[in-house]
Amino acid sequence: MLRFSANLSLLFRELPLRERLGAACAHGFAAVEIQLPYELPARVLADAAADAGLPIVLINAPLGPDARAPGMACRPEHGDAFRAALERAADYAAALRVPCVNVLAGPATPEERSGCLELLAERLALAAELLAPAGAQALLEPINPLDVPSYCVHSFEIAAQVLAATDPRVGLQFDIYHAARMGLEPAQVFAKERARIAHIQFADCPGRHEPGTGRVPFAELFAAIKRSDYRGWVGAEYHPAAATVEGLGWLRQFS
Repeated sequence: MLRFSANLSLLFRELPLRERLGAACAHGFAAVEIQLPYELPARVLADAAADAGLPIVLINAPLGPDARAPGMACRPEHGDAFRAALERAADYAAALRVPCVNVLAGPATPEERSGCLELLAERLALAAELLAPAGAQALLEPINPLDVPSYCVHSFEIAAQVLAATDPRVGLQFDIYHAARMGLEPAQVFAKERARIAHIQFADCPGRHEPGTGRVPFAELFAAIKRSDYRGWVGAEYHPAAATVEGLGWLRQFS
């Protein structure tokens, strides 16, 4: 069976962050993930997770000096800030016992991309080293160029090149929404990239809402993931079309 986690940065936003963990448990999720948990002390989140009886299975590393930018791992001007962000992520990962940390690559112009990708491979190796004592794995996520035109890793081919050049402990974060938004068949991408996939996220496409609101064939896709040897978490990272609870019919269908 698939193990679904609720991304609390997008789901149950009707509630304060601390209370979202209990809501996720009450509505059938087996785990949670939080893009940026740093608004609350790690101890507060750890206590909330214990009270809810849910593990926190993924966080993102801090985004950097410009919170509007899609990360900073590839940016040469942010060396000190990047290391500080990794150290903070490692502290949270240790306190929360989080197994995965998404390290967002950041923006690059076409002229910068080659150098930025080389630096990204080095920075991901550093991430693997700094996160290892916390028992956490660094992840790289490709993000579609339609939603984030400047993102350095805007295809799975680029992600594969970076992963081949960095520490083998770094995994791939496979987001079904981004694959579909790139015009790809997510099931084919999953099959091709399975060996490096350490975490899965999803939303329907277009719209980035819950399954059933777009064109992604989730029944076939989830069945393919279930048939595979993937035993990680499948994270619901979508913008609810209405209130979160109103759109959870897919969870009852596929759990």
